[in-house]
Amino acid sequence: MGLILNADDYGKSKEVNRAIRECFQKGCIDRTTLMVNMPDAAEAVEDARREGFADRIGIHLNLTEGMPLTEEIRSNPLFCDAQGRFHAGFRQNKINRLYMDKTSLKQVYAELNAQIRQYAAFDLTLFHIDSHHHIHTDFPIYSVLKKLAQEYRFSSVRLSRNLYHGGSGANRLYKAWYNRSVGRICETTTDLFGSFLDLRHYGPEENNMGLCRDRQVEIMLHPMYDENGTLMDTDTPMEEVSAYIKGLIG
Repeated sequence: MGLILNADDYGKSKEVNRAIRECFQKGCIDRTTLMVNMPDAAEAVEDARREGFADRIGIHLNLTEGMPLTEEIRSNPLFCDAQGRFHAGFRQNKINRLYMDKTSLKQVYAELNAQIRQYAAFDLTLFHIDSHHHIHTDFPIYSVLKKLAQEYRFSSVRLSRNLYHGGSGANRLYKAWYNRSVGRICETTTDLFGSFLDLRHYGPEENNMGLCRDRQVEIMLHPMYDENGTLMDTDTPMEEVSAYIKGLIG
């Protein structure tokens, strides 16, 4: 099993920046992805250069939180509130996750293009692409991402979550189609993607790592601190995450 541990949400806040920096210092993660539109993104990049992990930062595309970089999308109620901030409302409607009007798609293209340009302006080079709330796996957003892939040389794009057993009908078929399609827009992808809880629940089996055996696996983590100042992956102590993973890979 090849394992990549990615910390999402770098740049989201000073606290998240500090948690991710600590994860790098402790060897808990392999890389992170940056929310370039958030106020603490520049500070995050400065921290990474100082700590020596700037070459391990990808981009966390974002259409659901914070202030957009472009003006036009701020007036579109599908994406933004009256103050022009992302509200994540479009993800609550399944129709919008399958279809968007041409004007909205043009605004999405402009915003994601601006975010990628900002990433490049930070002089970051990893060009691994994933997204906040997995918006890049929605069909309309993916159609925009394919166009952007023709302009930028992505090193990899995160898969749709597939580290699980079972699943039903259309959703499973769409995930399979999406994950095949991702392989056509960049040179490298992993075989499986999921959370730490997915890995713990679905990975190990009696037949030597089950789904994960002989696969390349990406695990997303969300470093943060609880009310006691304990470093966490959401609700799981990071020490527990690290101990579990060390037990898997020796």
